[in-house]
Amino acid sequence: MKILSIKSGFIIFSISFLIFSCAPRLSSSFVKEGYTDKAYSKIAVIGISNDLTPRLAFERTAVSLFKDNGINAVHGIDMFPQNMSKEDQQPANLMKIIKDNNLDGIITMSLIDTNDGHRYQQGNSYSVPAGYYRVGRHIYTRYITVNEPGYYVPTKSYVIEAVLYNLKGKLVEGKETWVWTGESALVNPSSLQSAALTFSREMVGQIIKDEIIIPK
Repeated sequence: MKILSIKSGFIIFSISFLIFSCAPRLSSSFVKEGYTDKAYSKIAVIGISNDLTPRLAFERTAVSLFKDNGINAVHGIDMFPQNMSKEDQQPANLMKIIKDNNLDGIITMSLIDTNDGHRYQQGNSYSVPAGYYRVGRHIYTRYITVNEPGYYVPTKSYVIEAVLYNLKGKLVEGKETWVWTGESALVNPSSLQSAALTFSREMVGQIIKDEIIIPK
């Protein structure tokens, strides 16, 4: 059973002892029942993307914000590069990387869906002159309001998910280690990189506020 796999040349986490496919995907966030061991010594942040730029945006933003809150976080790309060979992806090697780097937690952030849609845009309203009228010695201009028809504009939303894995203790195949997941749909960001930056900020803010991770 694989611990890590590469999809389109980029890291997609499917750590066998994490059972990635079992992690729930809710619109906001979900904490695994019984999760109490919230202090971590070293967490790797891994952005998953088909483009290096948003991956770096994921990792750099989240790592910086975690450090600002006293949490020791590191960039996943330093340990899990995008061009990992099949040999490097073998379970034994990946567990060795986790052990050698003293990681006791991993957070993955990935784009799980994109949605194209349309949003109704109300038409503009403005006043135009429509004749004149007299009141005593004064002449006034009469105005009427003209409403332009509404129209639909295209929209694009990025659905991004984060998953926190607790890797403390002995790593055993088949052991379920996800402890938290959060998801957000970002509508009409200027780019996937912009969406990555926004999501990273929201994710760290949620984790700190809810004390999903605390400094050790």
